[in-house]
Amino acid sequence: MEIEDLKAIWQKYDSKLDHLEKINKKLIMETLSKKPQKKLNRLKYRSFYSLFLVPLVLIVALQENFRIEYIDLKFVIGCLLILTFVSVMCYLNFKCFMALKGADLSNDSIIESSRKVTDFKRLFVKKRKFSLMYFPLFFAGVILIGWNRFHFDLNLILIWIGVFVVSLVIGFNQLKTYKSRIEQLEKDIFELNEYVK
Repeated sequence: MEIEDLKAIWQKYDSKLDHLEKINKKLIMETLSKKPQKKLNRLKYRSFYSLFLVPLVLIVALQENFRIEYIDLKFVIGCLLILTFVSVMCYLNFKCFMALKGADLSNDSIIESSRKVTDFKRLFVKKRKFSLMYFPLFFAGVILIGWNRFHFDLNLILIWIGVFVVSLVIGFNQLKTYKSRIEQLEKDIFELNEYVK
């Protein structure tokens, strides 16, 4: 065999090896991106269903108070407080959903996916802080809507205070938990970067 034949064979096997390496990286990337993609889809789904869940739960929970005999100034103020809170929350949920809507780890670059998750994280933290900050106004709106049906005594006041405190504690815990999940997702996406190169 001449040197030219050996070079041709070498280049042939070298190109096959490069092709196999690309296929291996692609398979590794697809395998490793499944878990973060599931997390991403779960966050997307939660953002989507929360668009409809918050208003639906409020309507179902407060439907008994929507009677003509209960409508007065307190009822209207309570409805305005709740409507404002729910409108802003739905808007922020929609923005969170849109931030993740196009995220696809198998097709997007790592930088693009990471940017989308970072945008979602920023919006999510903003949404949670908003909801925790304005929760007292929302709570006051619920009380004002049901004002005519409540018989305020010490037990009811203590129950309302307990519900308020427990709701705030759950909200703070959810904020921490979800924030750590999003940070873990960011870390998982960033770790995929070494397989792209």
